[in-house]
Amino acid sequence: MSDYHQPGYGPQQPYGPQPGWGTGPSAGGYGYPGPAYQQPAPGYGPQPPSPSKGPAMWTHLGALLTVIVGSLLCCGLGGFTGWVAPLSIRNSARNQHDPFVRHHATQAMNFGFTQAIMAALGVVLWFASGFTFEALADEGQKAGDGIAVPLLTVMGIMGAYFIAGLVCAIIGTVKANHGELWAYPRLIAWPMAKG
Repeated sequence: MSDYHQPGYGPQQPYGPQPGWGTGPSAGGYGYPGPAYQQPAPGYGPQPPSPSKGPAMWTHLGALLTVIVGSLLCCGLGGFTGWVAPLSIRNSARNQHDPFVRHHATQAMNFGFTQAIMAALGVVLWFASGFTFEALADEGQKAGDGIAVPLLTVMGIMGAYFIAGLVCAIIGTVKANHGELWAYPRLIAWPMAKG
């Protein structure tokens, strides 16, 4: 049998540089191109998989909708359950090994946990300021509208925090939808869960 034919492989080319591949130190020899030909052209070759934008977006959007709709429908209880949707998306079998989804889900879970803690703190501050005012106020202050000052202060602080959290959740939703990584500011999402 000749060097040009091997059983089962069809006709073979002889070893050595091929026409058009060049010769000299840049040629690879043995019928393969040299280093100049081994680099794939831009846009070709193996591409990294695109991030799973849908589930990552729904982690932020789920937390956002749970906080807003739950708070509007049921006396502010949505603030306590904003972590449920990101946790369920993060722990689903399809998303457990996707680092992009896990990153966004962890960020949204931290947002939900922080919102729950701040909602509980707001309730405690609301009642504590009311009871403290009633205990320390004299009859003249109790007859007036003095109780409104501490209660409105707590409402203002909690409202500002709530709006800042909503803006950050919307930014996270948009970033996840564009396939970008993003992290909440530490004031809005304390890093309690790790990715």
